[in-house]
Amino acid sequence: MKPVLQIENRKMNIANWQRRTALTGFGLCVLCLFAGCPEQAIVSVTIKPVAGAGEAAAGGETETTAAGYGSLVGTIKYEGTPKELPPLVAAGDSTLKPEDKAVCAAVAVPNETLIVNPNGGGLENAIIFLEKRPGNIKPELAAPPKDPVFFDQKGCRFLPHVLVMQIGQPLLVVSDDPIPHNTHTRPKRNPEFNKLIAATEPDHLNLPASDRGGVPCLYKKPESSPISVVCDLHTWMKAYHFPIDHPYWALTDKDGKFEIKGLPAGKHSFNIWHESAPGDAHLLERKLQITIEVDKPTTKDLSYGPAKFAAVPGSSRPMNHPSTRPVVSFENMRKGGPIAVTQTRETP
Repeated sequence: MKPVLQIENRKMNIANWQRRTALTGFGLCVLCLFAGCPEQAIVSVTIKPVAGAGEAAAGGETETTAAGYGSLVGTIKYEGTPKELPPLVAAGDSTLKPEDKAVCAAVAVPNETLIVNPNGGGLENAIIFLEKRPGNIKPELAAPPKDPVFFDQKGCRFLPHVLVMQIGQPLLVVSDDPIPHNTHTRPKRNPEFNKLIAATEPDHLNLPASDRGGVPCLYKKPESSPISVVCDLHTWMKAYHFPIDHPYWALTDKDGKFEIKGLPAGKHSFNIWHESAPGDAHLLERKLQITIEVDKPTTKDLSYGPAKFAAVPGSSRPMNHPSTRPVVSFENMRKGGPIAVTQTRETP
């Protein structure tokens, strides 16, 4: 029996040695990391829920078969009276080049960052869309529309200001202005579109004789949220394209109204986008849970106060807003004193 006991004792000694080594190594790392430095670095740790079972339980994904279909109708409104935004280009602006002034300053170019109907507070150009493509799209809506959508330029403005289209649907870029525009998309998942567009060919530019027929702009992949479109020749010109891989979206009209038809019955997660919402995603609402009933419209009226529109010019964010907190780099952590860790937990 003695050999067996000796083996067991050796195993215990090895295990104890491993524990002591690990603790010693950890202590040395801490000493090496923070020795001799007076400043304190604060690190915030966010624990995110694991995707999968938890998300499914919260209704983040739709079922693969539908018991029927319904629709979603409603309004999105702005609470209060927004600050009036001055035009991007004033009528008759004398600072423009002569060839631009005749076109771009013939009338004022409005600032479309935040358009609120004074009668009722309807928010225009907000997008409500199903967060994920469902596996049970209504059969007649499964294929993207064949009719093309047009992205125009008139009076040195992009029209429409916000454009949503399905992947596979033709998109044609046109212009009604006699001066050229550099239509430049800034996608994250698709190739850039960056071309000169003009209604007629200027003598000094090698452009098509007429772009009213349209220059194709192709999106092969869906974007997670709308992407910006700019004109590098006229820097105030800006719009948004949102290529999406399903038909379940709506763009609010001048009264803030929207309607999405043919939704599979059941619980869905919707995102609500507006260009003035803060953050890279510009979401007023994320994972909004709505249950669609069979063969009837489900109504959802939404409203958001000024705090949700922190990106509007002239507004400011509180210093404790997450997007304004300084980021502590690894180098600062290495040079700093004791680290205070605050833990928060994100809800699904």
